Amino acid sequence: MSRSPVAVLLFTRSAGEEAVHKRFISHGTRAGNAAVAAQLIHLAETIASRAEVDFVRVDSARQTGATFGERLTNAMRRVFGQEYEYLLVMGNDCPQLTEHLLRQAAAAVQQTGAVVGPATDGGVYLLGMSRAVFESQDWDQLPWQTAQLGVVLRRQLPLAAGVLPVLADVDDEQGLAVALRQRLTRPLLRRLRRLRGPQSVAQPAAVITVGQCADVAARPRRGPPAL
Repeated sequence: MSRSPVAVLLFTRSAGEEAVHKRFISHGTRAGNAAVAAQLIHLAETIASRAEVDFVRVDSARQTGATFGERLTNAMRRVFGQEYEYLLVMGNDCPQLTEHLLRQAAAAVQQTGAVVGPATDGGVYLLGMSRAVFESQDWDQLPWQTAQLGVVLRRQLPLAAGVLPVLADVDDEQGLAVALRQRLTRPLLRRLRRLRGPQSVAQPAAVITVGQCADVAARPRRGPPAL
């Protein structure tokens, strides 16, 4: 099998760490919030593995740096160091992102050198770039995790950069409520609604399965053909 010139980097914290920083269920336990995070991480990993390009997951156990910007930049540098020419960076917080949009982004980044997926909160849910664009900027200095990120990125990316549809991400309970009104798969909707409901308060940690939130090696993987 020939090597893809594009890699998808899933940059994510573990489900447990997400539950520390994000509150998807205001009335729920940390285990319940971690269970929601595990579902979102599992979905992101599934989508990335089906995009028909190589896929690398860098979780919190393998991230290095004092700030979010440093950790992300170091992860991007590591993936480019594996001789990829293009990189698509995604997080775990946009359940509306699909493998179709990822394939669209992979095509766009090869044509224009950069692509961005704007989020409704002013940030981005996806960022793609060529090796040349990556080497031309100090990415760790950008206003990551702020509402200004999207505007700053658009100024720094090439004018011809591709732009994906604006989508909502899930950072809190309100974001989860919005996501549950979007077009998601029925199994995912059922799981998220069950976790968000009153019974989620007593949701045991065992709902976070090994396949959903265990750390995996940061190695490239070719996704299977899209279903």
